[in-house]
Amino acid sequence: MWKNLILIGFVILLSSCGAKRKGLEASKESKEVILGKSEAVSYKSLGNGVASISLQLFENNTFKFDFKSIPQPESTEKPVVISEKGTYISDGNWKILSFKNPKFLLSAIFDSEFASDTDFKIIDKETVKINTSKSALPIWGVICEKL
Repeated sequence: MWKNLILIGFVILLSSCGAKRKGLEASKESKEVILGKSEAVSYKSLGNGVASISLQLFENNTFKFDFKSIPQPESTEKPVVISEKGTYISDGNWKILSFKNPKFLLSAIFDSEFASDTDFKIIDKETVKINTSKSALPIWGVICEKL
């Protein structure tokens, strides 16, 4: 009888230790960006029939990027929705935004065909540098006004 109780206690002890370890590993993998409370700079798209876009940069060097395409009236396409968070660093009037594993191509959203080198520059597949001294920023060909 005592052997059974000790065996059951030992099994419970081992299984609970394994659960704690897995929980700890999961929390390390899912390091989430915690957004600030007040905005340092923000951009929002003007009225258009193409997309609703916003970019918010917070005082704690984090940002949130939201994008929702607007399907054309006679189309069966579903809207494309992107919501990403990341961090940024300042370089004078420029902010270097670092997306963590974005699920889109930065070059498709920050399309140089609709902007000049003084608006933004794509550094790599996860990083873009934007000029915050401008009163508007073209994102995906849509003018986003600085608020």
